[in-house]
Amino acid sequence: MKRLSIAGILMLAVLVAACGYQFRGKQNNLPSDVKSIAIPVFKNDTNEVRIEQIFTDAVIMQFNRSQMVRVVSKSDADAVLSGTVTRVLVDDVALTANDTSRQRRITVWVSAKLTRTRDGKVLWQNKSLWQNDTYAVSASPTVTETNKRLAITALAKVMAQTLHDSVFENF
Repeated sequence: MKRLSIAGILMLAVLVAACGYQFRGKQNNLPSDVKSIAIPVFKNDTNEVRIEQIFTDAVIMQFNRSQMVRVVSKSDADAVLSGTVTRVLVDDVALTANDTSRQRRITVWVSAKLTRTRDGKVLWQNKSLWQNDTYAVSASPTVTETNKRLAITALAKVMAQTLHDSVFENF
């Protein structure tokens, strides 16, 4: 019985490998000459203060964490990943009995592109990445703003993962 289960596991491993299955975020379809990228501070086309810094920091952290390319200064980079926070929308999603907001959803749209520095060729681009998260509304405006900032930070991390995977997998 033990031999049968070992044989089954080996066959499954061979089958999975033969199908070309790969774990998310480990595939690199960038040209072989792109070994380093620069990630300048994103532009902010919204009225949301400092959102560009939150998204830039999340993207840099994700690229550093994966170690698939080195994140370097613009002058040393093989490619530049530029981005713009293009839109922020806040909607009420739950109301109290008095019709005041109890919970809000924030949706953020980002446009990003990866450009090779030596020839200016756009290697990857997505003009409509978006992500949303919800946050609690409090009687205290300060608490509500803190909750909103936490939601923005959380959705920036998720979007950074999506952006990272899209860049390397060329989706």
